[in-house]
Amino acid sequence: MAESVIRSYPRAGIHGRIVHELGEEIGSGGLKPGERLPGDAELTERFAASRTATREALKVLASKGLIEARQRAGTFVKPREEWDLLDPDVLSWLSPESIGEPLIDDLMEMREVIEPVAARFAADRASSEDIGKIEDAYGRMEESKENVQGFYEADRDFHLAVLASCHNQFIDRMSSIVGTILALTFQLQSEVDVPLGMGLPAHKEVLDRIRSGDKRGAEKAMRATIGQGRRNLDDRMGRNSRRRR
Repeated sequence: MAESVIRSYPRAGIHGRIVHELGEEIGSGGLKPGERLPGDAELTERFAASRTATREALKVLASKGLIEARQRAGTFVKPREEWDLLDPDVLSWLSPESIGEPLIDDLMEMREVIEPVAARFAADRASSEDIGKIEDAYGRMEESKENVQGFYEADRDFHLAVLASCHNQFIDRMSSIVGTILALTFQLQSEVDVPLGMGLPAHKEVLDRIRSGDKRGAEKAMRATIGQGRRNLDDRMGRNSRRRR
């Protein structure tokens, strides 16, 4: 798959560690919107870091819309409505406990907007190599029905391979975002007591339709696949059907 231009911030080094640990603390609700972050001295002691490294890490979090510095008052967590939710790091820092039903609905809607159309494009544009990658991911799903982590990694790769098969530069740039959304929704779905292999027939239908060049069929099959995932999420949240806020 072509590498997405939208990349996660590196975790290596003290600088990356500060960015990700504070980001996860904010995303999980450990630091809530409106709450003041610890001061420079406390953060440098906590991370055994220089003041420069700490301040640079805070600048990264500010650039992602998570925090803001207020003159003579300190640094505060911004409302979630102002977070950059198209940033894969920000999405990855959210936790199932903090995400909330409205945002889950929004994430699934984004998948419904992008992925069925991507499947239609893939049915028209996929090369033999592209189809081979989709087949490989599906095969690993079949082999991982007793392995939660392996299954969901293969499932993610399946969907990303479909996106890559569109050969559309803008869709390609969305791959890391969609991949992060998939990881988050899979984490939520894993809490539902349903067999891992339950979604295999729907994925097989997507593969078959793309392989045969059936554009409408591929779009319909992908929409059904996402719909099945949505129903699993509704079960997880105790909802009979999806409701908008």
